[in-house]
Amino acid sequence: MKVLACFDSFKESMSAKDAGEAVKSALDDEVEIIPLADGGEGTLEALSDGLKGTYYQVEVTSPNFKHVCARYMIAGDLAVIECAQACGLDLLLENEKNALLTTSLGVGEMIVDAYHHGARRFMITLGGSATNDGGIGMLSALGIRFLDEHEQDVIPNAQGLGKIATIDRNNYLFQNEEVSFIAVCDVENPLLGNNGATYVFGPQKGLSKVNLETVDHAMAHYASLSEETLGQSFHDIPGTGAAGGLGYAIVSFLGGRLEKGFEIVSEMVCLDDAIKQADIIVTGEGSIDRQTLSGKTPYGVLMHANRYHKPVVVFAGKVKDVHMLKEAGFQDVICINEEIKDLATMLKEGPKSLGKAVRRYFHENR
Repeated sequence: MKVLACFDSFKESMSAKDAGEAVKSALDDEVEIIPLADGGEGTLEALSDGLKGTYYQVEVTSPNFKHVCARYMIAGDLAVIECAQACGLDLLLENEKNALLTTSLGVGEMIVDAYHHGARRFMITLGGSATNDGGIGMLSALGIRFLDEHEQDVIPNAQGLGKIATIDRNNYLFQNEEVSFIAVCDVENPLLGNNGATYVFGPQKGLSKVNLETVDHAMAHYASLSEETLGQSFHDIPGTGAAGGLGYAIVSFLGGRLEKGFEIVSEMVCLDDAIKQADIIVTGEGSIDRQTLSGKTPYGVLMHANRYHKPVVVFAGKVKDVHMLKEAGFQDVICINEEIKDLATMLKEGPKSLGKAVRRYFHENR
C-alpha cells in the first residue's frame, strides 16, 4: 500500500514535515511525505523541498520596533517570505501584544534584502501577524512615506494611521523595476468594518475593545487617502484585511494579487501528482472541527483527493464535529490523544502520539 502523508503543522508541537516523518516511522508501507500549509506559519518549510531554494537570514525590525533575525527563501527570482518571521505574534511576550503599537516594517526590510539577492517575484504569506498597521510599516521600508500635517513621517503602526495627511511615493524602491507580488492568505476579510482587519483580528493581537472603533476609523482614513492617491478603490476586496491590512497594502500600493494559501502551495509541491500515485492519504493539523471546512489544509487535501476518488483520513490533537467532517467526505477522523493530559505534555508528545494513532488505525483497518 502506498500512503501519502500531507499534513499541515501541529502548532507548537510538530512541523508538517515532522508529522509526515512520524507517519513514515509508524508504518511498514511505502510513505511519501509532502508537507503542506495554507499560507500561515510553516508555509516556507512546506515549499522548501519542492522549490529547492536557498535560505537567507537578515536582521530586521521586530513587531515592537526591536530586532529579530528573519529567514526567507529564494528559488530562481522568486522570494518566499513569511510575514510572521518579521512581525509574528509569536515573537512577542504576552505583555507585549498590542496591535495599536506594532509594525510590519520588518516585512518590508525582508523584501528589500531579497531584492538585493536577486528576487524580482515575491510571495508573501500573511498568517500569524501581530500587526494592524494597514501595511504602512512594510511600505515605509520600500520608500513610500506617510506624512502628518507637519510633513513628518508618522510612526508606522496603527497609531500612525489616523495622523496621515499626505502620501509620498517619489522614493518607492520599485518605481522603475519589473517586480510582482503575491499575497498568500486563508481569510477573506475586507479591510474595514465589523468583518474587517481591526474588529475580527485586532482583539487576538492585544487590541483592546475600547480602541476598536477608533482604529477602524483610522484605517478607513488611511484607505481613503490611499485610494485618492492611487485613483482606485481596494478596501472591499476579500482578503485585504489579512495580517492587519498587509493584504491591502500589497494589492493597492504594490499592485499584487491575493491567492488562497493552500491552492498555491499545493500547486507548487505538485500535490495532485502525488495523490494520483497514492492508495490512501493521511492529513491533519493541531485542531480540526467545522472550521476546517472553510478552507483549512485538511479540507483542501480532501477536495483534491476527491478528484481521483482517493480516501482521506484526518488526524489531529483536538477533534470536534466528527459527524460533520465525515459527512464532508473524510473516511475517518481520528484524535491522536488517547488520554487527555496537560497541554504542555500533549504538545511535547505530539509526534509520538501521532505515530501510535496512525499505527493503530492501519492495523485495525487493513
